[in-house]
Amino acid sequence: MQPRHPIDPSLIEEKNQTLLPDLERDYASLGERLGRRAVDIETITARVQALRVAIPSWGVGTGGTRFARFPSPGEPRNVLEKLDDCAAIHQLGRATPSVSLHFPWDKPRDVAELLQRAHALGMVFDAVNSNTFQDQPGQRSYKFGSLTHTDSAVRRQAVEHNLECIEIGQKLGSKALTVWIGDGGNFPGQQHFARALDRYLESARQIYAALPGDFKMFLEHKLYEPAL
Repeated sequence: MQPRHPIDPSLIEEKNQTLLPDLERDYASLGERLGRRAVDIETITARVQALRVAIPSWGVGTGGTRFARFPSPGEPRNVLEKLDDCAAIHQLGRATPSVSLHFPWDKPRDVAELLQRAHALGMVFDAVNSNTFQDQPGQRSYKFGSLTHTDSAVRRQAVEHNLECIEIGQKLGSKALTVWIGDGGNFPGQQHFARALDRYLESARQIYAALPGDFKMFLEHKLYEPAL
């Protein structure tokens, strides 16, 4: 089945044709200069054409973090519309066939519906990402940490959220989980580093133990954020 294109292919082709002559001249010139250095431009081109990048879902909106948001006209209102925008990016660049979702922002009401939309657009899903740095309605607060929190109930909540992300990721065909570690202190002496590390390792072990055999677990640490 041919993927459904968000943008009329003939419109892209028409625009590309107007730019092609300059592109070909620039490409030939670059190839000649590289050739004088014994570098084959066709080899480089083949490697670049093989490059694939996953689009983070928040990249097609004005944000979805704990920082202030200033919505823009036309931004996607839900995960299905985000998927449409990601498909448009891939149609233009041809190097981004996958999307990396972030939960709970992108938690689908119907996983089957989301998969159907992705298949129709010719898109797949890369690593799923958890969010244990931002409070959601009706839950215990992450103000003083999540996987490292001194309260075991908060740590359990953070672990269970990651387990839910793994479960959704499996249904979407993802093969990786990214855990964002935003825990830490704002002032010297505010946190006992050794004990916090022990709590973090224990929480991470529980998440890692739940991974399917073909899953990877990535960690994203923010050691310093001047915005805070």
